[in-house]
Amino acid sequence: MGKYLFFDIDGTLMGPSKQVTPKTANGIKQARENGHKCFLCTGRAPVSIMKSIRKIGFDGIISSAGGFVNIGGKYIFENFINQYVLSEVMLLFTNKKILFSLETKDALYQTPGVKDFFDKKNSKIMENNLELARFLEERKNEEVRLPISEFDILKHKVTKVCFISEDKIAFYDCVKYLSEFFNIVIFSKESDDFINGEIILKNCTKGDAIKKAVDYLGGKIEDTIAFGDSMNDYEMIKDAGYGVVSYLAPEKLKAIADDTFDDPDNDGIYKSMKKLELI
Repeated sequence: MGKYLFFDIDGTLMGPSKQVTPKTANGIKQARENGHKCFLCTGRAPVSIMKSIRKIGFDGIISSAGGFVNIGGKYIFENFINQYVLSEVMLLFTNKKILFSLETKDALYQTPGVKDFFDKKNSKIMENNLELARFLEERKNEEVRLPISEFDILKHKVTKVCFISEDKIAFYDCVKYLSEFFNIVIFSKESDDFINGEIILKNCTKGDAIKKAVDYLGGKIEDTIAFGDSMNDYEMIKDAGYGVVSYLAPEKLKAIADDTFDDPDNDGIYKSMKKLELI
């Protein structure tokens, strides 16, 4: 009987090179040919999943960390933040001078400073990394990024909010207000002089999403295998029948995993699928 395979993108399918290796891409194709169902399960918004990844071929796509579940080109689940709660979040972040990006199905609405922050951060890395420069240019051309001034809370439905705060204390002051409605995922390191991450509605995680996908297809959660590397994969790894995480994953994530995978640029996912006899 076939398995249901769920793959995170950044840090899992793609490593520092920002490419899915040919072996891994072919491995996913082979797994599908062998009767397994393959899904992307990413924190990226739908508009941030590039054509180069989609063309590998998947049976479905979970995006915005569980906010959207698309099976065979059809959205079977969409979840949005209540407009009143969203307005309070926007006001809170604005007053605390926290930069943020609102994720909708069709666009990303960003406050002034978000682009400059990432441009500055990536410029240092890109100096000796032409592939990263190419990847970022490709992503910029495909994504729809709009200024927050074009956002209309009465028209545009938001599923997730990403944030950047160069004042860590200012962000931690917000946590007591956010934690009632959201799971808070931090991506930055403690040593960084900023804090960035995302807030995701409770009961709308990657773990909840894989259950919805499998139920829709008439499968069992016991037959799922999940691959991830960061804390927004925690619920997915915990809920899956079998969880595989990056050897560089946080210890909290490794503690609930069944196995680890090697560097994605070293065909880590391909080798893991071979080990599990999926291909």
